[in-house]
Amino acid sequence: MTNAYDIVILGIYFGAFSLLVAYGVNRYFIAYLFLRYKNQKIKKPDPFDELPFVTVQLPIFNEQYVVKRLIETVSAISYPEDRFEIQVLDDSSDETRVVAQKAVNDSAARGLNISYLRRKDREGFKAGALNYGLELAKGDLIAVFDADFLPPENFLSETVNYFTDSSVGMVQTRWDHINRDFSLFTG
Repeated sequence: MTNAYDIVILGIYFGAFSLLVAYGVNRYFIAYLFLRYKNQKIKKPDPFDELPFVTVQLPIFNEQYVVKRLIETVSAISYPEDRFEIQVLDDSSDETRVVAQKAVNDSAARGLNISYLRRKDREGFKAGALNYGLELAKGDLIAVFDADFLPPENFLSETVNYFTDSSVGMVQTRWDHINRDFSLFTG
């Protein structure tokens, strides 16, 4: 005859077993999709007759260790300078403000269309900062990069033409982070 202790142990065992089975099935399905579509070529989009104006938004909050590199990297994007702007949306409460402002001033001194924007409060947090920047944005398209993301130099030139297809509303690319090993949350 089984007691309550045995039933609890069996419940935990079968619960854990079920989770592992579900995880394994998911991994096999992902491997199947990879093998099925790995040789499928993505059709290059038709180019725009005139490149759209792009607003690049960089929402930051207390990112003093990565913000300078982010602004320098985004400032080096190869896209016609008269066709894009950069908004640094800073809600920081630490030294990030000084580092970001200096990096923005350095890029602006080189003739880049870049602005440093701060709000009076952090209402809405990151979404609020993006919305604030969106109200001031001039772009036909918006690109958003987190502070720990470094876009390749050709990011805009490789992605904007996908919007010539009227069925495309958003483009997401493969991404990687520079502070991957900073903590358990960024790994």
